[in-house]
Order: sequence, then C-alpha cells, then structure tokens
Amino acid sequence: MSEATRTAEAKDEASTTTGSQARPRLPRAASRRRRAEGARPSRPSARSFPWAVPPGASDDDIRIGRRRWYTGAVFALLWQVLEIIAVWSDGRSLRAHVVSTVALAVVYAAYLFAPELMWRRSLRGRVVVLAGVALLAGMLLFVVGPLAVWTWLLVAALSGFVAERFWVAGAVVLAILGAQFLVAASTGWDAAVNSGILFAPVITVSVGASMLFFGRQREAEQRLGVAQDEITRLAVVEERARFSRDLHDVLGHSLTVVAMKSELAARLVDVDPARAKTEMQDVERLSREALQGLRRAVSGYREADLDAELVSAHAALEAAAIDAVLPTDGDAAADDVRSLFAWVLREGVTNVVRHAAASRVRVTLTRTALTIEDDGTGLLDPDAASTTPGNGLRGLRERADAVGATLTTGTSNLGGFLLRVERKRR
Repeated sequence: MSEATRTAEAKDEASTTTGSQARPRLPRAASRRRRAEGARPSRPSARSFPWAVPPGASDDDIRIGRRRWYTGAVFALLWQVLEIIAVWSDGRSLRAHVVSTVALAVVYAAYLFAPELMWRRSLRGRVVVLAGVALLAGMLLFVVGPLAVWTWLLVAALSGFVAERFWVAGAVVLAILGAQFLVAASTGWDAAVNSGILFAPVITVSVGASMLFFGRQREAEQRLGVAQDEITRLAVVEERARFSRDLHDVLGHSLTVVAMKSELAARLVDVDPARAKTEMQDVERLSREALQGLRRAVSGYREADLDAELVSAHAALEAAAIDAVLPTDGDAAADDVRSLFAWVLREGVTNVVRHAAASRVRVTLTRTALTIEDDGTGLLDPDAASTTPGNGLRGLRERADAVGATLTTGTSNLGGFLLRVERKRR
C-alpha cells in the first residue's frame, strides 16, 4: 500500500470519528460498503441537531431528511392561514391586501424550499441561506406591518431543522425574541396586547423549546439504535465463534479417525484383506456419522452425547493401537455437564491420537470432573506450547466457562499430558 493511500485512509478514518463537527463526504466505495453492511451513521455530537443532514450525507440520508422536513414544514404552513386571515381583516385597501398576500407567499416559498440550498453546504453556507430567509421575513414589516412577527416563527423552526448546530438555533430564537419585543414596543404595549403581538414571543420560546426537546429525543433514539446494532453485531460474532468451535470439534475428531483407519486399511489390504475391509467399513460409518453431525451443527440442534463419545473414543484409540482405560458409560457424570464432558473427551482423544505419540491413555470420570491422561510427549495441541492456544483448547475453555467449569492442563501421572475439566461444586 502506498504512503498516499495510507494517508488518505487515515484522514478518512479520522474524519468519520469526529461525528457531525467535521464530517467530509465519504468516497463512493466507502459509502456503498457502509450501506451494504447496514451501518448506521455516526452519532451526532451533543451540540448538533440529530435531524439535521450533515454536509457529507449520502443521497439516502438527504432523502430521509427531505421527507422529515416537508412533513413538518407543510404542517407549520397550515397555521399561517390564520396570518393570511388577519392580514385581510386589518382594514387596509384591497391593493395592500394583495401585495401583503404575495409577499407572504414569497416568504412561505423561501421557507419551504430553503433546505434544498442547505443540505450539502457547510455551516457557513447554511447560515447565509438562513439569513436570507430571515431578511425576507423581516422585510414583511414594511408590507404586512406588525403582524409579520408571526411569520418569524418559521425562521426559528427552519434554523432548528437544517442549521445543524444548537447554538445557531439558540441565537436565531434570541434574535427573533428581541425583534418581536422591539416591534411590540414601537407599536405601544397596549396595542401589542390588544392585537396579540405580545403573545408572539411566548410562541417563539415554545417553538425553540420544542426543537430542543425533540432534538434530544431523536438523539436518544439514535444512541439506542447504535447500541442495538452493536448488540446484534456481537451476537453474530458469538454465534460465528460457537459455530466454528462446533465444526472444529465435529470434523477434527471424525476426520482424524477416518485418516488413521484409512492408513491402517491400506497397510492391511495385502496382508489381511478381511481386516482391511472391516476398517474401510468403519471409515464409511464414521464418514456418515461426521456428515450427520455436521448437518446437526448447521441446524443448530447438535448436542454431544457422552456415551456415544466414549464408544467413539474406544474405537479411535483401538485403531491407533493405543492401550486405553475408559469408563464403560457416562452415567457417573451429572446431567448438566455431560455435554461438556463429551466435547472434552472428543477433543482430548483426538489430540492424543493425532499429536501425543502415546501408547497408554487413561480416562477418569466422576460426577463433576473428567480427566484424560496419556504417556506421550506431553503435547496435547500443536499450538498449546505457544502463547496463543489452539482452537481445540480455546473452544473447550469457552465451553467450560459457559457452564461454570474449569479446564486445566499439565503433566499426567503417566508421564505425558493431562487434560482435566471440573465443575465447581454447588
């Protein structure tokens, strides 16, 4: 990978982690990858409106933001019908009424379609567009008169939905409040009270508080969504680990025995054809059992059986010409650890046959413990001597932890390897 490529990737990663404060547009390949993986966008910062579409948003994000905006904006414009009724009832001339209505329509159109100029712009560009709409709304004072203060509520709502920053909306609301009080003072407090203009600041504060409340609510919803996605991802990771563990345990044991019996049959085919035939029949049986176990594993309904594993272990050790001392059945084990003991027995015997070079094996079974000992080289798993344990031992430890048991390894009394799993007494 070139230095330029690494630098570009580092910048992309840094820009992604900074949230909505500085989020450049992702490359098309990265955007497609995120959409394919179903990843949620980064959580907005505490100073941003969660419903505001960031400058680097994808077409899908803008489509969602557009749908949210127009749904609320059209509803807000319905209340402006009262403004038009008030304008036509103020006792002025017909010409003044028509001019006022046209001016209001221009402001309403600017309010409705201003977000289309703001979605992909930076904060500075959004403030410029917002200032333009505010200027149009302010100029209504010269056409409509003091009643224009009710249209300024639209500017407050616009700042909250598209300006992206809380401080921008706060500044806009404070500016509108100051302007409304100035208009009320210029018209006289008594006249402002009688005409209802003095009530406009109360509604403005209400709109600002509503934006803050719903913004916090949406932020909490997005955090919850991110948490749910993470829980789902971790569940998938855990299930993949469990499934890989099961496949290793099922196929590792069965294929080891199949390989040894096939090798034995190859050596006996000229010396003892009947014995070679028997061994190949065992190979066929083991292959079918492995296939059946694999199907059960895929279906998610597989549960290891201790009695069946004891029989299989005896057959595997006998095929490897290893002298074995095993329990005749698994009745001594408690019900809640039988499955765990079956997995440990399968993995332990498989590794003894495959790696230990042992001539003797002893398996001891009690109600809460299973011990496997051999007189081999003392190496159970080829990766056990390294700092990273092999898949077999790692999987067994995970299974033991799941039922409150402990897996230990060491040197056996026979001089080889010892594998022991024990559940703490309750």
